[in-house]
Amino acid sequence: MKVLMINTIKLEKNGVTTFILNSCSSLRDEKVNVSIGASNNIDPELQKILNNKQIAFIKLPNRKKNIFKYFTFLIKILTQQQYDVVHINGNSTTMAIELLAAKVAGIKVRVAHSHNTLTEHPILNKIFRPLFESTVNGRVACNVAAGKWLFGKQKFLVIKNGIFFNKYKFNQKKRKIVREKLDLSENDILLGHVGFFNYQKNQEFFLKLISQLNDNYKIVLLGNGQLFNEFKTKLDKTKFKDRFFLMGAVDNIPDYLSAMDIFLLPSKFEGQPFVIIEALATGLPCIISDKVSKEIDISNNSFFIPLKPYKWKECVLGIKDHNRVIKSLNNQKALKLSGYDASSNGKILKEYYLSCINERG
Repeated sequence: MKVLMINTIKLEKNGVTTFILNSCSSLRDEKVNVSIGASNNIDPELQKILNNKQIAFIKLPNRKKNIFKYFTFLIKILTQQQYDVVHINGNSTTMAIELLAAKVAGIKVRVAHSHNTLTEHPILNKIFRPLFESTVNGRVACNVAAGKWLFGKQKFLVIKNGIFFNKYKFNQKKRKIVREKLDLSENDILLGHVGFFNYQKNQEFFLKLISQLNDNYKIVLLGNGQLFNEFKTKLDKTKFKDRFFLMGAVDNIPDYLSAMDIFLLPSKFEGQPFVIIEALATGLPCIISDKVSKEIDISNNSFFIPLKPYKWKECVLGIKDHNRVIKSLNNQKALKLSGYDASSNGKILKEYYLSCINERG
């Protein structure tokens, strides 16, 4: 079986990329010939990971700058390579672009994968709806909420955003190293967040929250993005800048999760954020925007709070210390039972692809 997994955004450090990399790795373990297509140059470290797993990368033209060139290139590649399945990852009906290219190229199985519960382009989402419905014939979502958002009453498969759990066991040694690097005292409480700096992730909320907390509360933010510099400029104008650590994109996220005391996710909308699964796997209590689907709540240590700073302050102050080692082990067990194990996603996807192939002759 030959599969092309397409990312409609950049293949870099983000949740959709994590799903694609984890799933493709698991598919290779299932002996599936899988390639990844995206519109950006990938960094050498990522290329090394793909090479080690024998996953081919196809650089696509820029989807936003020249949609016609992107579309015609896709048709050419899909026709030449004769894939059995094209699996497109996005969050709106604009995936119809890839679906139509696949249909023109004669690809029998055309899967759209919903990773969110909203789009920043609602008008385009409405315009593309008829074309989307006439070209999609495989439907997958990260959770029920994301599936209903994109597919309505149509039947879809839920594949949860699984992780490889060994990477996310709480590590006391790594915690100490990171906290020393940040020059934190034993009395400092480290709040943390991982995410692309954009409207959706709502990092600006932290500027309001920190003003309501005592000086021993610090915040570490991991990630880059289009609003990173804007956020930094606003932060530099406040008296709280010394209580923030802007680390950019890092390769050792699990180490930072071990160093944190509370994880924060003030998103304005989400599908099923990988980073919450990762945070829970390290035993962290998580304060999450009530705009995020509660399907992700597998522990009694997740709090879904309206985006009001004083309510988040109350929640932060109400969280008590607990044994991170035990909590990490218990959460990982619960997550595995709930279907968040990336190792099994390859088997599920392979079975789904085969059933779609058989169904369409």
